[in-house]
Amino acid sequence: MLNIVTALKIEAEPIIKHFELKSRDGIYQNENINLIITGQGKIKSAISTAFLLSKHHYPTLNIGIAGSNRHEINQGFFIHKITDTDTGHNYYPDFFKLPSEEIHTVSKIGKYFNLTDMEASGFFEAAYKFLNVNEIILYKIVSDTPSYKANIKEIPSLIKSHINIIESLIKNITQKNDFFTEINQALSEAKKKMKLTKTQENQLRQLLTFYKIKNIPFPEFKELKKKEEVKEFITSLFF
Repeated sequence: MLNIVTALKIEAEPIIKHFELKSRDGIYQNENINLIITGQGKIKSAISTAFLLSKHHYPTLNIGIAGSNRHEINQGFFIHKITDTDTGHNYYPDFFKLPSEEIHTVSKIGKYFNLTDMEASGFFEAAYKFLNVNEIILYKIVSDTPSYKANIKEIPSLIKSHINIIESLIKNITQKNDFFTEINQALSEAKKKMKLTKTQENQLRQLLTFYKIKNIPFPEFKELKKKEEVKEFITSLFF
């Protein structure tokens, strides 16, 4: 599943149409996507993002338009750094692949940076309350520059031309979930047979992930009751 956050309905409409999303209690959905429209500004974005994630705890994409004093119309970028121009705070979301760029979140339209929007910092702050940084994704499409003002009628076609990004993310996230399914099942079996501390559970998860990457068969888990036995078993798994 992938959550999608847009500021404007006109940004959301091509996504809703392409993926045949249906509205349920203010959230547009199908079997793979939950989408919410927040309204303009970082406060509205934060409130609606928190609402969405309180109901649907999945990796979340903020997609929308941005101004730029550097890039051309219809160029799209993942975001690796957000600066809130009101507070000066910086945020560092994960990004899936290049190209990536930094963005400045402003309260008033007018000043241009490499990328400029009005929602990114609010979205990130809210999402980070629920998700790990690698589950928070931003993708922005240039819609206006100092010499070319945004034409609202062009926004749907800008979003539509980058729909493949959403399809790619859904595919990647599904593969990621499949990758961890076996790991989570093995960890669940281990916890039934051994009393693990939180540190030991994290160690075992990391080890199982390493085994999966290297295509090494998972170890057989035995009934271990004593702390010393559990510690010795986990230690034996390290290379």
